[in-house]
Amino acid sequence: MITNVSTQLSAVLVRTSGGFTAPTKPENGQDLINPVRQKSATPGELNEDQKAQVDRLKKADQEVRAHEAAHKNAGGQHAGSASFSYTVGPDGKRYATGGEVPIDVAPVEGDPEATIAKLDVVIAAALAPAKPSAQDRKIAAAAVAARNQARQELLGKKQEEQSEKVEQKDDFDVNDFGKFSVLSVNKAYENGIDLSVTDEKPTGLNISITS
Repeated sequence: MITNVSTQLSAVLVRTSGGFTAPTKPENGQDLINPVRQKSATPGELNEDQKAQVDRLKKADQEVRAHEAAHKNAGGQHAGSASFSYTVGPDGKRYATGGEVPIDVAPVEGDPEATIAKLDVVIAAALAPAKPSAQDRKIAAAAVAARNQARQELLGKKQEEQSEKVEQKDDFDVNDFGKFSVLSVNKAYENGIDLSVTDEKPTGLNISITS
């Protein structure tokens, strides 16, 4: 069962294990510094390269948190709390450079309709960030396949229930012609037509039998 994934935002992809993932690079396409603890410096002591690193870390921190918040908010009760991995910048501060949100994708036992509703939420959660990662899309595709299977199960269940209703239906009554026949008979009587009397006009043929 897919539970969660965490991708480290740095120069290399450090860890993946099924679930939601943050993008591997910030929007400007630049790799972040390798997440190795460095000797911290006060803002006034940072050189230009270090200031640029801090700026990239700040941007990544915002993106990662927004990314995971989108998963969490869309996942609702099926999503767990976001957790983050951090990189210490040249300024000595920690910045979120990776994150994960666990989400429950297990089907609802014996209830395909509830499973469909649940997987709809999973799909929405996986694709909630502005820029879903490849792993996010993979999870969404798996949830779509599982949802389609649940739909087939639901269809089979409804067909089975319909068959049972047909089998339980009362036997056909030959004397029951429905309401329209009753209405026709009543109308005939109202119009003065005696259905019990036949026309017995002479035919013009008189036959007698003698012995």
